[in-house]
Amino acid sequence: MIIDNARPTNVVKAFGLIYPDVLRLRGSVIRISFPPVLLMTSYGVGIAFLIREYPGLAINMTVLSLVSLVLSLLLVFRTNSAYDRFWEGRRTWQEIKVTSRNLIRSLWVGVSENSIEDSVHKRQAMKNIAAFAISVKHYLRDEDGIEHADFDGLLSPEFRLQCATHGSGYNYGSIPVISSGSPDTNATRMSTTGPNGTPVYFAQRMNEGWERHGDIPLPSQLLFELQKFVEYIQDNKLIHVQFYASLLTTLNNLASLMGGCERILSTPIPLAYRVHLNHGLYMYLLVLPWALGSMGLAKTIIFQFIISFLMIGIDSISREIQNPFGYDANDLPLDSYCESILVELSYALQRRAPKSLEVTENTLSQRPADNKATVTASASCVAVASAVTDANGI
Repeated sequence: MIIDNARPTNVVKAFGLIYPDVLRLRGSVIRISFPPVLLMTSYGVGIAFLIREYPGLAINMTVLSLVSLVLSLLLVFRTNSAYDRFWEGRRTWQEIKVTSRNLIRSLWVGVSENSIEDSVHKRQAMKNIAAFAISVKHYLRDEDGIEHADFDGLLSPEFRLQCATHGSGYNYGSIPVISSGSPDTNATRMSTTGPNGTPVYFAQRMNEGWERHGDIPLPSQLLFELQKFVEYIQDNKLIHVQFYASLLTTLNNLASLMGGCERILSTPIPLAYRVHLNHGLYMYLLVLPWALGSMGLAKTIIFQFIISFLMIGIDSISREIQNPFGYDANDLPLDSYCESILVELSYALQRRAPKSLEVTENTLSQRPADNKATVTASASCVAVASAVTDANGI
């Protein structure tokens, strides 16, 4: 059973014994907060010794009580802002999971298969849905490329080639240009002619200045592939119009969910607020020993350590959870989310769809003669895909 590793617990199991959460180290912020806490405590010890020699240097505790109230409100706002980002990330990824599952099931049930080519495209589109979720995970972790192990068996060889060559081996919709002595240097001319034999010109400049070179994110590329598949099944009458509109809405929803994750990742807590909060926090901890010094050396050390640990720990928690897409113990278990989508995909691909193709010796004759070569190549792809399915269970 696949779980999200997010169930609340208050125990730690180790060596056959059960320990309370208070003894847990993994997932805590002790490693992050301990160095500044130790520094502030050491500073408090020095001030306590100084005040013991010069009692008149101690200040009134009432002054710090007002400052501590304002500082507490700032820390609460900081923590709530960070947790809002964590919760929004969790909600967004749950929607990615649910939408991907629904889309896999909808394609498996609702798309007809009239040829082997249809079957190949359908299976690859279902894999692209799972690959989209995995690509979003790597994209949020700033892990580029398609050479990750969890992409194995999901991406088609054609798509891998396109990524490897940065699309240089493809000519989707581009206009072939030939050199000409035309005085209109801002237009491109096709190598074909119009019905009356005159050259055909297009109002498209050779270089308009707005073009940008660079790869778009891998999730966006997979959405392009999924959109192409939706148009393919619509053109070949494999779905009805209402289902076509529903698929487009679902793909747009996936793009919006990816944008939501980008918004969380690219919108940090404002720098001025973080800097001012840290200034106020450490100024308070620097002044605190001067008020605690009159209580004695032992009490000063104890209270300085406890107050420093609590306040610096709260600030460390905020920094820990404001980016929930990493590998830390407090981050979202994105690997488990993607694994649950792969389980859904495996269930679908290992079973015959309600509208799947009945493979017979006459299958290739169901397409026009000019498409037989493509269908024959697709048949070999089905064999390869079946072998991969048998080997990997996907």
